[in-house]
Amino acid sequence: MSGSTVVIDTFRAFSTAAYLIDRGVDLIVLTETLDEARARAGAITDSILCGEDGGRKPDDFHLGNSPAEVIRFPRLTGHTVVMRTSSGTPTIVRALRSGADPVYAASLVTAGSTVAAVQRSPQVTIIASGLGGVSIADEDEETAGLISDRILGRADDPTRISRIRRGEGAARLRTTPWIDPHDLARCLEIDRYPFALRARLDGGVATIRDARSTKSGLDA
Repeated sequence: MSGSTVVIDTFRAFSTAAYLIDRGVDLIVLTETLDEARARAGAITDSILCGEDGGRKPDDFHLGNSPAEVIRFPRLTGHTVVMRTSSGTPTIVRALRSGADPVYAASLVTAGSTVAAVQRSPQVTIIASGLGGVSIADEDEETAGLISDRILGRADDPTRISRIRRGEGAARLRTTPWIDPHDLARCLEIDRYPFALRARLDGGVATIRDARSTKSGLDA
């Protein structure tokens, strides 16, 4: 891919990632499988396991894929988080391994900052992760629409959030018993954060940092 690539997972991977960075996490390591996440975490001192399998937090993980859980978690500053989700993390790993660069992990909460990061790029590829990277997720499609509209200088659609609230993804968050009831509202806070999330391959390992950071590499 040429130019910038934006990978979207609004419910909930890259919303959760933004909340983690805001809470002081310096580095997020992205993995495709639960076993890979456990192995990576085992090799990183004081790392925190975050993510889900089928939407549910594994018993041995410290955090689920949940912005609301991140807000409540007692100590995150200075820790490395190892993250695995069903859709967002595998999708961005595949984008990075395809040679895409730069790559940004996006959601509604970082929409404006992501647009600012890619605005000068000669080409922008937008990937909506969807469900399991296979089927369409309406919230990711709507987020892609918002970001593309802003890149092209078009006005925001004032009905976008109401459409997301009526969509299947929002219904799933509201009705799944193990999903925090506050996650939906946390994920719908457009432009909550002033930073974009930059994804890179560091020694073959997929990572996310605040795009403003000058650090690079797993040991930085």
